Amino acid sequence: MARSIGYMTALGAGAILLVLALAVPQAFAVEDTDDSGGAKASKGCPSGQRYSEKKHGCVRTSCGTGQVWSSGVDACLDGNSASLSDDDLYVAGRELGQEGHYAEALKLFFRVKNREQARVLNSIGYSTRKLGDVDKGIDYYHQALAIDPNFTKARQYLGEAYLLKGDVAKAKEQLMEIADRCGGPCNDYELLVKAIATYVTEGESADW
Repeated sequence: MARSIGYMTALGAGAILLVLALAVPQAFAVEDTDDSGGAKASKGCPSGQRYSEKKHGCVRTSCGTGQVWSSGVDACLDGNSASLSDDDLYVAGRELGQEGHYAEALKLFFRVKNREQARVLNSIGYSTRKLGDVDKGIDYYHQALAIDPNFTKARQYLGEAYLLKGDVAKAKEQLMEIADRCGGPCNDYELLVKAIATYVTEGESADW
């Protein structure tokens, strides 16, 4: 595996993906998950909703501007409401980040009382990086991994951040860490493989 990855810079994108697929074949069985356990949380619910154990069905998690869905009362509340749980703030912040509203996402993440969670620190790092502060984003990824070294989503994002700094070697290190820790179908591995392949063939034109 290490030797195969070592040849990446000399290979085209198609050959890179082929070599890596042969080296860790199970990593290419894509699962629809995310850093919040997306497959478990959504259970087939449409975008903007997630499964509620209380309601035994899908509930809305997206609200209007300045509002956040409260799982406790099953209603939209003002984003500054003291009734919002850390999980409410995290889910809403993550959705904002996915939609490209990174500054708004950070405001919610920094309202989370217990920010010493790998998923929260990872998402803070993601939005911070997307806003242009790659070094600070990397620092947050490291904080997330200090809490949970097996959090492969943070390793994927960290590898992408290293690519933004032109450090392919460190990106490959994170790819190897993901391969060692996945132990089965691993979307994060495939995503970082593609990011590295794109960087090798297209350089700084790629957007992560």
